[in-house]
Amino acid sequence: MATIWELDFYSRPIIDEREKKKWEVLICESPLNVGDKAESLFRYSQFCSSSTVNSLWLAGAIKEAIAAAPKRPEKIRFFRRQMANMITKACDDLDIPAACSRRTLALSLWLEERMQNVYPAEPGYQPVVNPSVQFIPETPVALPDALIGEKWAFVSLPIAAFDEMSEWDIGFGEAFGLPMTRLAPETQIPGLIIYSS
Repeated sequence: MATIWELDFYSRPIIDEREKKKWEVLICESPLNVGDKAESLFRYSQFCSSSTVNSLWLAGAIKEAIAAAPKRPEKIRFFRRQMANMITKACDDLDIPAACSRRTLALSLWLEERMQNVYPAEPGYQPVVNPSVQFIPETPVALPDALIGEKWAFVSLPIAAFDEMSEWDIGFGEAFGLPMTRLAPETQIPGLIIYSS
């Protein structure tokens, strides 16, 4: 199974001794199986001074993460569009494909935990809301031919039914680590079935 990482590289609500914002790279493995728990997968973090923020520093941090990880990533996802050029350049230098994606739940949960428990304990912490997380809608694109079906059906399954997902034929993509959502097993997950010849 592919190893996919989720990455964030941005300033944190911490001021250093020069009154400049501290930056940090967070890297975590994306749960790809239903049974994966986000907190049990690979994680890496490193602070960076604002004067060294660039794609070279980031590529070096990713190299260090690769050296510490059980497996090299085959792909890296990130959610901050404003950092796309820097992250993409660093990943290109390491021959790792990178993509902007909203599918970074493990990273979002970890960042939320750090905002509550880690950053407030750091010297220079500045309690402010970080307005930098924005999801700008993308331009709609046409569906692939395989998804243009003759019939559709709206369906739902309880989370417990996804325990068998590893046995399903999911040739078009990846599974999703549902335990990290911490939803009850009877919670209904809405979906769409597309019937196509």
